Amino acid sequence: MARHETGQGITRAISIARKRWFDSTPIGKEGVTQRYVVFGEARRWLVDQMHLQRSTDVLDMGSGHGFLTYELASRTKSRITALDVLAGEQLEDSVRGARAGGLNERISWIVGDGRACPFRDSSFDAVVSFLALEDIHMIGGNDALQMVVQESCRLLKDGGRLLFADNMFPECARTEAQKLYWTIQSKEFHAGLPSKSVVLNLLRERGMTGLLEEEYDPKIHLDEKEAKVELLDIVDAKPFGKVIDFGSLWKRYGESIGRVGLAYPRVLSIMAYKQAAIGKNRSDDCKG
Repeated sequence: MARHETGQGITRAISIARKRWFDSTPIGKEGVTQRYVVFGEARRWLVDQMHLQRSTDVLDMGSGHGFLTYELASRTKSRITALDVLAGEQLEDSVRGARAGGLNERISWIVGDGRACPFRDSSFDAVVSFLALEDIHMIGGNDALQMVVQESCRLLKDGGRLLFADNMFPECARTEAQKLYWTIQSKEFHAGLPSKSVVLNLLRERGMTGLLEEEYDPKIHLDEKEAKVELLDIVDAKPFGKVIDFGSLWKRYGESIGRVGLAYPRVLSIMAYKQAAIGKNRSDDCKG
C-alpha cells in the first residue's frame, strides 16, 4: 500500500491545492491521487536541498500540475517562474490552485518548450525540475534531453544552481518491484531515461561544477489491484498522444505484478553550480 503523509511540513496553501485535487478525483481513482500527492515529501526534500534562504528568481522547468511550484512559493521567499509545454485545462487548474492557496503573487505561469525557453541568458538564480526529464525524453528522446540541459545552463546566472530530480534513471530501480515499474514505463510509455551518466556528462560539458547526487525513496508500493488502477489511469490519459491497449499491457505484465507488485523507483537528484569565476566564457559556451 502507498504510504500516506502525516501532514508534517505541509503548508496551508499546499493543503488547499491538494484538497481541490482530491475533491475532483473520479471514484475508484483516489489511490492514484493519493500516491501522487505523497510525492509531496519528495518535493519538500528537493526544495530543502536548494537552500533558498533569500529572495531569488527560480525557474520550475516542466512545472506540470504545479505542485513543486506551490512548494517553492510557499516554503521560500523566491519569485517562481513555472514553465510547461502544456496549456489548457492543466494550466488553468494550476493557476486556480495557486490562487486558492494565496500563492499567485509570486508565481508567473508561462507556456513554453524547455528545449527553447523564452527567456534571456542568465535570467535565474536557480533552475529546478522534478519528474520532468522523463516527459521531455518521452517527447524527443536524448536529443530533447540534451537541449533542455543546455537551456538550463544558459538561463542560470553566474553562481546559480541547477537541480534535476527524476525516478526514471535506470539506477533508480533497485528492488524487483521497482525494476518492473521502470521496465513498464520505459518499454510501454517510453518514459525511461538513459543512465544518469548522460546527464552528468552533459553538465560537465557545459562547465557546471560541484556536481552532487542525492537519493530519496518514497516507499510507495502497489499491490495488484492498485497497480491495475494506476496503469489503466496512465493508459486512459494517453500521455503525449501515446495510445496503448491496456489488455495487451496487462497480459504482458499482470502475472509479474501479481507476484511482486509495483514500486516507485527512488528519486535521484543531481545538483550542479555555474561558477561566477568562469561566468563569461561558460555563458558563451552554454549558448551552443
